[in-house]
Amino acid sequence: MAQRVQAGRWSRLAALVVLAAALAYIEASVVVYLRQAITPVRRKYLQRTFPMAISEPLPLLSLDQLRQAGPPVDSFLLLEQLREAAALAVLAAAAVGLRHRGGEGLAFFLIGFAVWDGLYYAFLKLLIDWPASLGTWDVLFLIPVPWLAPVWAPLLVSLSMLLAGLLRLSRPTVERPVGTTVGASLTILAGAGLVLVSFVIRVGEAVGAIPARFDWPWFLAGWLLGTAGLFWLFASRSRRRL
Repeated sequence: MAQRVQAGRWSRLAALVVLAAALAYIEASVVVYLRQAITPVRRKYLQRTFPMAISEPLPLLSLDQLRQAGPPVDSFLLLEQLREAAALAVLAAAAVGLRHRGGEGLAFFLIGFAVWDGLYYAFLKLLIDWPASLGTWDVLFLIPVPWLAPVWAPLLVSLSMLLAGLLRLSRPTVERPVGTTVGASLTILAGAGLVLVSFVIRVGEAVGAIPARFDWPWFLAGWLLGTAGLFWLFASRSRRRL
């Protein structure tokens, strides 16, 4: 019986990986089209000061510059925000639909997000040979403001999410003390908050310029806290649920 449950769990995981991979390709192809559409606008405002950054996501254009570009460019920000929200909704809905036991939903979401994020960059590299390196700056999200970081930062977060999700799926369902769940959840939230600070702290500086540096101490502290919280939540031992 246990082997059958485990086999069903991994077959559901395989379906999630296929969905996340397809979503990553769709996202990457949309980004290719958007970059082509916005290149003339970026050339207009950045050609003199940042000629090598015309096809890069940074520096950011200001809201006034986007509005002055007219349709359809002036609606790109809203379209991108809705696209990102839609992608997250797809992953969340898939995770909820695939879960059979407590805790599996979060595990499936973490794995789906990690696969989606990693393959998104892999497909962009295949389609337009970008990013040039793991140190290349990228705009990660636009909700509610742009999140900025070198490519290695979101990939490191995704790796932790992937390993934590796989750890949860490989273990039996258990009942954990309330203190463990609350403590781990608060640790994860604290870590996520610090990571988010590292992503948004230089947004103002990135409008019309390249950020001077990435605030990796904030990121590292948040990543360590968040990763510790995830593994505390999923690796803690307790009695099996009857």
